[in-house]
Amino acid sequence: MSGYSITSIHSFQEADPPSAMIQVPNMIMIGGNSRNAGKTTLACSIISKLAARYEVIALKVTSVRPDEADLHGNHTDESIDGYHITQEFLTDTHKDTSMMKRAGASSVFYIRADAGFEEQAILHFINQFTTDQPIICESRSLRSLVVPGLFLMTMRLPAIGKAKEVSAYISLADKVFHYDNGLSEIAQFTHDLHFENGRFFVGN
Repeated sequence: MSGYSITSIHSFQEADPPSAMIQVPNMIMIGGNSRNAGKTTLACSIISKLAARYEVIALKVTSVRPDEADLHGNHTDESIDGYHITQEFLTDTHKDTSMMKRAGASSVFYIRADAGFEEQAILHFINQFTTDQPIICESRSLRSLVVPGLFLMTMRLPAIGKAKEVSAYISLADKVFHYDNGLSEIAQFTHDLHFENGRFFVGN
């Protein structure tokens, strides 16, 4: 049995031009400077806390540039033009989406979007699959289109593989987590995190 149910496949001849920034106050977006920088660990910690009180939606977004198609492992079953939204049901695989489901998310989705189709994809996702419940999203590039309730960055130095230029994203981050600090930094943040009236805040 496949770990994914195909929710929607969209193919377009041309991508729409980007419009105004999309405001999603009930979303925490998590980006990183490298593979294995702790993004999914952070996401799962947050999901586990929130799932005790809310139906949490988890999301992973991959934006594929023309020269990067071979760099995105784990979710390369589909070959599409435009974007593809799939839903994760399995909890026993090593995929990030499976780990999110195992952490307690009610629904977990994966978006794979060609360059220029990210806005269409995220608007489709928000309109069709969410209301006002907390959304935990693993993506860095989506921050160029979406203003989330909180934007978190994870940093691993030295980076694994080719280092990403993330200075612009660091400047937008509400908090930056450092891989070398271990799980204690994540645990403290998760303890102080709250979600009320459709918005996130951090405090005692």
